[in-house]
Amino acid sequence: MAMTDLSFGVRGNCGMCKRTIEKAVNNIEGIANVIWDKNKKKIDVSFNKAKTNEMAIHKAIAASGYDTDKVLGNEEAYKGLPGCCKYDHSMEMSIK
Repeated sequence: MAMTDLSFGVRGNCGMCKRTIEKAVNNIEGIANVIWDKNKKKIDVSFNKAKTNEMAIHKAIAASGYDTDKVLGNEEAYKGLPGCCKYDHSMEMSIK
C-alpha cells in the first residue's frame, strides 16, 4: 500500500474545530491518520494515494467550513459553525 504523508495549514480555533476538521478528513476513503494542531493551525495526514489525493482532502476540509492553505472554506458551512469556531480569515497558518 502506497502511503503518503502530508502537512498543510488549516484555520480554526478550538477543540470543536479539531473534531470537525478531523472528522471531515476521516470520512474520506483511504485516510490512515489525521491530526490537526490548533496552536500551529496545521494538519498532518497519512493516506493511501491509490484511494485519495491532496486536493480531495483540502476540499473535504473546506466543505466543512474551514480554510486550508489552498482552498477557502464553504461560506454557508462557516456560517453554521458554533461561535467559538468562527476563526479570523486572515489568521496565520503553519505550512511547515
